[in-house]
Amino acid sequence: MKGSKPFLFLGLGLMLCTLIGCGGKVPINGPSPLDFAGVPLPNGAVGEPYKEVIVVTGGLQPYTYTVTGSLPPGLSMDSSGVVSGTPTMMGTSSFVVTVADSQTPIQARNFQSFSITINPQLTLPVATLSNATIGVAYSGTITASGGVMPYTYALAPGSAALPAGLTLNADGTITGTPTGPVGPFSFMAQVTDSDPVQAAVATQTFSLTVVGILGGSYAFSFNGYNNLGQAFYMAGSFVGDGGGNITSGVLDRNGNDSTGVMTAVPITPGKGASGLCPVPSGASGSTYCVGSNNLGTITIASALGTYQFQVALAVNNDSTLILADPNHLNLWGSGVLRQQNLAGLSLAQLKASFAFGFFGVDAGGHRLAGAGTFTSDASGNLTAGLEDTNDNGTVKSQVPFTGKFLTLDPTTGRGTERLNMGSETVDYAFYVVSSISISQGGATGGGSIELTEIQTDAVSNGVTLASVLSQRGAGVAGGVTFTNASLTGVSVMELNAVSSVNGNPAATLGLATFDGSGNITSFTTDENNGGTACSGGGTICQNSYTGTYKVDPNGRVTVTGIGSPTPVWYLVATDQGFVVGTDASITAGSFEPQTGSPFFTISIVGNYYGGTITPVSPAVTNEADSTVTTPPPPPGSGNGSLTVTYDSSGPNGVMANQMLTATYLVDSTGRAVLQDASGNTVAILYIVSSVSGATNGGRKNVLINPGNNPRLTVAVH
Repeated sequence: MKGSKPFLFLGLGLMLCTLIGCGGKVPINGPSPLDFAGVPLPNGAVGEPYKEVIVVTGGLQPYTYTVTGSLPPGLSMDSSGVVSGTPTMMGTSSFVVTVADSQTPIQARNFQSFSITINPQLTLPVATLSNATIGVAYSGTITASGGVMPYTYALAPGSAALPAGLTLNADGTITGTPTGPVGPFSFMAQVTDSDPVQAAVATQTFSLTVVGILGGSYAFSFNGYNNLGQAFYMAGSFVGDGGGNITSGVLDRNGNDSTGVMTAVPITPGKGASGLCPVPSGASGSTYCVGSNNLGTITIASALGTYQFQVALAVNNDSTLILADPNHLNLWGSGVLRQQNLAGLSLAQLKASFAFGFFGVDAGGHRLAGAGTFTSDASGNLTAGLEDTNDNGTVKSQVPFTGKFLTLDPTTGRGTERLNMGSETVDYAFYVVSSISISQGGATGGGSIELTEIQTDAVSNGVTLASVLSQRGAGVAGGVTFTNASLTGVSVMELNAVSSVNGNPAATLGLATFDGSGNITSFTTDENNGGTACSGGGTICQNSYTGTYKVDPNGRVTVTGIGSPTPVWYLVATDQGFVVGTDASITAGSFEPQTGSPFFTISIVGNYYGGTITPVSPAVTNEADSTVTTPPPPPGSGNGSLTVTYDSSGPNGVMANQMLTATYLVDSTGRAVLQDASGNTVAILYIVSSVSGATNGGRKNVLINPGNNPRLTVAVH
């Protein structure tokens, strides 16, 4: 019995070797667990070779692979775990892979689910690229589909070059600043995908048109004064060729000066300009130029004479122009330049309900202002007219009127209009800025109609300049119905006046918050009353109120509690409208929705172009400016900085290429105080919108200046 023990131990040893394997190349403790590496299989594309290895670790090599389920059509897996082939059909396929190692007599086994998505074949679809403008930074994108991402883009071999100044980047963006010439350009782009076996390539031909600055149709309005303190106004339209020349145009002019009213004055075509500053010395007629900072000049020649305006050309919004002509130092003022949309224009397109605001002077040269509403039918008949006016402190409430759009030139957008107020008639020339057709839903269908109007009566009846917008509220058949719910957010108020204290210009900026049920939960303003000192020092006074409001179905709004006497508003749309005051200062202006809150100092980082709006007296110095704002340094707290380059004109003459630097800090409501290097307040700023594509197509800010001749300026992105 004792002699049999060695054989027992030997048998146990042989049994263990059989179970765990005994060999010189196998670790004493056996192989590690058999496992998949956890690497997912990449996507493939139809028609592109595919080859991937399913990775396994542990166990004893070699491994044997089997698949359960269906791989994408065109692919197969061999016993060594290589998935290969050329996919023939797009879609996602799921399957299970089982792997066995080489241990004996019992193999280690494991399994894992996989999926492979087969994309469509790589293509580079045709894209409509927006026009590029000479001297204006451009951004466009071409985008591939299918294949295996990421993609790499480039010009195809043998392709024509992009327009001078533009580059096609590897990510598919087209960037740069075109330098000219103008015209359509064709180029061939190619995209290469990231297939690891054999990258696919697709090509496509694209077209990109370079246009000149101010190419197309534009409408403008202007509010000016002479050195005798007499007011004059202009409205008109012109066509720019994109190369610095105005090819055609017409304007109307009126004022309580010696020139008076002149209607439908043709603009003299220009020649010899290049579009870039300075204008060549041999150029003549009506021309323009714009520099790299978007500041430039527009020269308008007509039977009225030749006058030079400085312009701050906004990229996504209305542009500002000021009369700054060294040959006419006795005249100054500012206005707005708007791109026209006259597609298919007819009187029938002007069928809508409208709200309007206006300002001007009466027969005695005193300031007057008003706001109101009317409805137009497809034949141009004006009904349901109602307006509130303030003529030098004399207030008229809810004055009814009728009228008619009489004529309309679809090539210039100029029309004529007559209003009937009892026995009195008032005549206007109007210019269509934008219009919508009835087939698009009229004024309640999401589009808008914008007109700018100038009174063309003899000065004995007074002179006014008006802005008219189609109303967009809770639309019903035949018109627009407003309710208290039409005021249900935060609006920025922009108001001008003449101080009843000293006759100097006055301006107010502020925020109104509405609850949609008739309550003004907050009404905070910054006001400069002609440079008069506030109780706390300085010339810009802060006020805060609460109040109530009531909205009539036609959009007329009466308010209480926000100071005395209270203004009247006429709504254009939700949280947007025109203002006329019932006060001795003849306050007038507008308000519009604020979007993008809460705000931060970085909310206004970028480039802005703007200037003075609606100067109320000859004491105002007008400006056109280009502003660059930068954020605070990391970590992002503290003040931002801005640099303003501007041209100005006014009682002190014409001054070009002036510079202002300041710092700013934006609070959550969008209010900011701008200070110079000495800590002096140079302006109060309110953000109207901070999100690209928001109100009026981009970011917008409004500023009020301290001093004895305060003015509102608007800056747009």
